[in-house]
Amino acid sequence: MKPIIGVTMHSSERKFEINDTYIQAVLQAGGIPLCFPHITTGIEEFISKIDGLLLIGGHDIHSKFFGEDPIPMQGMVIEQRDESDFQVLQAALKRDLPVFAVCRGHQVLNVALGGSLYQDIPSQVNGAIQHAQKSARHEKIHRVVVKEGTQLFELIGSEVWTNSFHHQAIKEVGDGLMVTASTSDGIIEAIEHPDYTFCLGVQWHPEELAIKQDDASLTLFKAFVDACQK
Repeated sequence: MKPIIGVTMHSSERKFEINDTYIQAVLQAGGIPLCFPHITTGIEEFISKIDGLLLIGGHDIHSKFFGEDPIPMQGMVIEQRDESDFQVLQAALKRDLPVFAVCRGHQVLNVALGGSLYQDIPSQVNGAIQHAQKSARHEKIHRVVVKEGTQLFELIGSEVWTNSFHHQAIKEVGDGLMVTASTSDGIIEAIEHPDYTFCLGVQWHPEELAIKQDDASLTLFKAFVDACQK
């Protein structure tokens, strides 16, 4: 039986949606994607029916969830999505289900465990490089250096070139999380939690690269789906 991967979704006025690249990346890795809307009830029942959780990218996280007022550069927030992502994530961690968190999902993982964010990299981080690329989504825009002795290092090696579509980033790291990769300007690009079977967050978008047969990106999705199979 192929593992069932619960996949979060975007929302806009009166509809839920998801980029097809997430679905294709899960399928390529051997999983069955089960996309679900924002939920705050019936979460335990839902979690009991999946083998792993994929937290996808999307809008900004409301600054109130890490104890700050919004600065002028904060983008669109959807509080219902924040609440759903946090609650589903906590339920998944409680069961030690494998979690793979991408871009916004990487930030959700950090905030859910007590961390905080830069609300806007260009205005809050001196010397920041470009993190919101203007190139096509599959183009690799900057280098990420990976720390030795981490799960991420074992999977993809010491460095990787990645795509990048964010203006927020991890500031204070959440409880129990390890920083596993960063860019030359010090922005945290990956985190993992060693107390769980598989709990990994990346700030870039490997789903866009996986469908282009990028080795490192495919490796991440396959490792996640393999962990869900066990």
